[in-house]
Amino acid sequence: MRRRNGDGGVRPRVRAVGLTGIAGMALSLALLTGCSGGGSEKAGEGSAGKAEETSGGGATAAAGPAYEGPELPGFAREAAWSLASDGDQGPGALDLDGTLLFAKDARGAYLPDLHDDDAFLDPDAWDSGYAKRTPQGPNRVLYLSETPQRLTLEFRDAKTGKVRGTLKATTDSVTLTTWRDGTPALAVGRSETAGSDGLTAERTTSKVTLYDAEGHELGRTVVPRAETDTGTDTDTGLYYAAALTGGHRVEAAGDTLRLVPVGDGTARTVPCTEEGATCEFSPETGLLTGARATAAPVLDGRYYAGFENANVSGSDMVRVTLNDLTTGKKIWSSADAEIPPGVELYDDGEPGTEPTPASETLSLLDVSDGEVLLAWMSSRSTSDIWIHARYDLESGELTDSFEATEAVLYAPSGDLAAEDRPRDGAFTGTTVWQLPGGKELWAQKQGSGENPLDPVRFTADGKVLYGLTITPGSSEKGLAVDPRTREVLAKDLPTDHVPVVDDSSGYGFLTTGAGFFAFAPAS
Repeated sequence: MRRRNGDGGVRPRVRAVGLTGIAGMALSLALLTGCSGGGSEKAGEGSAGKAEETSGGGATAAAGPAYEGPELPGFAREAAWSLASDGDQGPGALDLDGTLLFAKDARGAYLPDLHDDDAFLDPDAWDSGYAKRTPQGPNRVLYLSETPQRLTLEFRDAKTGKVRGTLKATTDSVTLTTWRDGTPALAVGRSETAGSDGLTAERTTSKVTLYDAEGHELGRTVVPRAETDTGTDTDTGLYYAAALTGGHRVEAAGDTLRLVPVGDGTARTVPCTEEGATCEFSPETGLLTGARATAAPVLDGRYYAGFENANVSGSDMVRVTLNDLTTGKKIWSSADAEIPPGVELYDDGEPGTEPTPASETLSLLDVSDGEVLLAWMSSRSTSDIWIHARYDLESGELTDSFEATEAVLYAPSGDLAAEDRPRDGAFTGTTVWQLPGGKELWAQKQGSGENPLDPVRFTADGKVLYGLTITPGSSEKGLAVDPRTREVLAKDLPTDHVPVVDDSSGYGFLTTGAGFFAFAPAS
């Protein structure tokens, strides 16, 4: 799977969202009337039937507590702006790429992040006391609740902290998703339950409105929450908005899935061919699966994935296809893709047949700039080694390939990639490659005596790589290195001091017990 900078799951490429004209604007609100989606207030309840503008073209920059933690390589020593914590947890935020979304409760206190590991659990397990993994990607979930609550959502400029606009909503779900062009979008939802009449079962329906980074409404949808099989391998629970990706709702359609656009558009059924084939969607990873192949549902805002020969017990290797969202026509297939060097082949010796990859496993990672990025498992015996291959979408030509792992962390600068590659079944640490071409710059090797580094994210300019490491007899700590020279720039960072990076602005953010802090990139 392809990893965005610091993203533990799979997400489409995110492009920068312009901030021109945000100051002082009125944010559009969705009203939960009739069959409309979204989480804003019903008309007539308080002042939620209208947007709240900031006065004077925008509030002043946020001025919270001073940052007193360790220096963060790649960023200014002092925080550009901050927000104070309320108790022992700092304010949580969703990164809309240039805009940050915060939420206040009815008391006016900022809500903390909800850990992604909790999002798919029953609320009774949220405070289980068990240690949770350190989050390795931008937060996707700000708020989930069994009962809708009145919140005030703040859209703040990532560089200055200025409040650009606010949105009042009675909601049980505030989460991050993506729109059709891959840009981040805010999903605000509200659930309603119709009780049983004695014959029909109780039924819960969730209505969701999507907003862009400027607070403009993008569209509305209804997400059914059936108790029966939904065609997914993970129960979303309260995180029903996980069924939304690329501006579409993913729903079951027999043995395959249907992509239903949020707002206007034509629904598309995911191709899933061959007798006995089954294709599924995982809300946790955001991936479609067909036999031994995976892909994101919507790619580059123009295509959707499909699968041929998708019976895992079938005689032919599964193929991944790209299909046009507008016309529904197939425009590319891995069946026509040249198998890159490094992929072990199987030849059954039958006349007229061509060798096929022995592993029969592949993953469609990304489509962007007219190129397809496809990962092939190198062999069945080395499942931790994958060959990443780029193809020209128009001509089908193989333009580049290199050895890596399935999940690779790409630098926003586009010239580096890193991953914690297992070697011979053992986790030895990080490998860093130079792109294009995949030249290995350095790799931690077994027996070197180094502490294995798990890479988390690059700074926007690619000059610093942050990661996590555990030394013998100690707890997990943050580490910063120069990705080109492997020089250690900072060690023993608290895990909550590994900053999230906003790719478009280059700013870094972190939330600690003292508050939320934003840092400008180092000059």
